[in-house]
Amino acid sequence: MDRNPTLAQWQLAQELRRLRGDRKFSEVVKAARTTGGSLARWETPGDRGAVPGPAALERLLQIYGAEDQLERLLSLRKEARQPDRWQPYGLERSYRTYANIESQATSIEYYQSQIVPGIAQTEAYARAVIEATLHPSSDVDREVQARMERQRVLSKPERPDLWLIIAEGALRQQVGTSQVMADQIDRLIELSQEPGITLQVLPFTAGAHVAMRLAGFVIMSIAQHGITTVYIEGQNSGMFFTDSEDLAEYGMIFNRLRAACLDEGRPTRTLLERIARDHRRGEG
Repeated sequence: MDRNPTLAQWQLAQELRRLRGDRKFSEVVKAARTTGGSLARWETPGDRGAVPGPAALERLLQIYGAEDQLERLLSLRKEARQPDRWQPYGLERSYRTYANIESQATSIEYYQSQIVPGIAQTEAYARAVIEATLHPSSDVDREVQARMERQRVLSKPERPDLWLIIAEGALRQQVGTSQVMADQIDRLIELSQEPGITLQVLPFTAGAHVAMRLAGFVIMSIAQHGITTVYIEGQNSGMFFTDSEDLAEYGMIFNRLRAACLDEGRPTRTLLERIARDHRRGEG
């Protein structure tokens, strides 16, 4: 298995928050001889979190009466400090965190209204998107390689259950040439017929819907570690949501989108085939 420091940091943060239990935050800060900001970051999973030093970790476990957990949590801490497979690509921090979670996810639910989700993009489509949106000083080839590397998750023997909801407008929008778009739609048709992958299109005829104010979001879960997060990509960085209220809200949104979409299978493929023909005729 590839090293996954994001997963290790996520687990460590969750463990530290669990071990603190009902103890008052301010009292733990004082006893640990640290700052409130530091303790908060140690308990925050993801790219906004931080990894405590060995001495600080040991002090926390003494306060919590959990010294027997030291060896295990020190091992997690060591893993959280290691480089990962994304280091050569120079990814922005939140994107790197996202890629690490995605690589170990057991389920991924993806809604996109403007572009085809990255996990399902062809190389030509990905290049056209990246060339149009990336900062001028960025390395397009490296970004394309990273996106293609991310798709390795779909080739794993135990790949995640993947549910894609894509708005019809994203499929009609011409990105690159007409042939690039036709090939991209063909790729989606192929994916829709693979086991464990569900693809639905939100058609124009759906009208007003629950996610009209959202460009897109992803719900990812790693079941064996009890991790679930919602990720929303921004222009320069992304945001992760892990609060139970946020997870419930986005789960509700995704379920309502499912109901508004075309049924999976033949209804979806019929529309995809029609869109692919339109692109081949240059109609978009």
